[in-house]
Amino acid sequence: MSLAAETRDAVRARPHLLYALRAGVVNYAAAAKTLEVEGDADAVATALRRFADDLPPLETEARDATVRMRSGVGLAGADVDADEDDERVLTVGGVSVVAAGGDLTALVATGDVDVRALSVVCDRLGAENVVVDAAGVADGELVVVVPQRQGANALRHVESALESLSV
Repeated sequence: MSLAAETRDAVRARPHLLYALRAGVVNYAAAAKTLEVEGDADAVATALRRFADDLPPLETEARDATVRMRSGVGLAGADVDADEDDERVLTVGGVSVVAAGGDLTALVATGDVDVRALSVVCDRLGAENVVVDAAGVADGELVVVVPQRQGANALRHVESALESLSV
C-alpha cells in the first residue's frame, strides 16, 4: 500500500480529523505525527495536504426541525415500568424509548433529522459537557435523553447544532 493510501486510511479511521481537513483547520505536520503511518513525517504531512485538496469543503446547512422538551421521563425498562400501550410511553419512529415518571428530560426533534444529525447533536452536547443518557433516531424523529437539570441548556445546544449542521 502506498504512503498516500495508508495516510488516507488512517484519516478515515479518525472522522474528527477528516472533518478538520475539510474545514481547513489542520496543522499538517502536527497531524502527521499523530497518525500511525510508516514513513517520514514530512511525507505524511504532504499526503495529508494532497488528501485535503481532494476533499469537498465543509459546508453547513440548517435543518428544518422542531425541537421540543419533555421533562420527568425515565428510561423505559430501566427507570420506569411501562408497556407499549401505556399512554405515558414516548415513542420515536414507532419504537418505545422513554416513559413518564423519571428524573430525566427528553429532547425530541422532528423533521429533517437523520443519523448525521444525531451524531452532530451528540458531539455538540459532549463538547458542552452535557451528559447523554440515551439517544436515537428513526423515521424523522430524533431523541436525546439528558439529566433533567441540564434540559434547558441541552435544548439550546440541540437547536444550535441542527441550525449549523455540517455536510
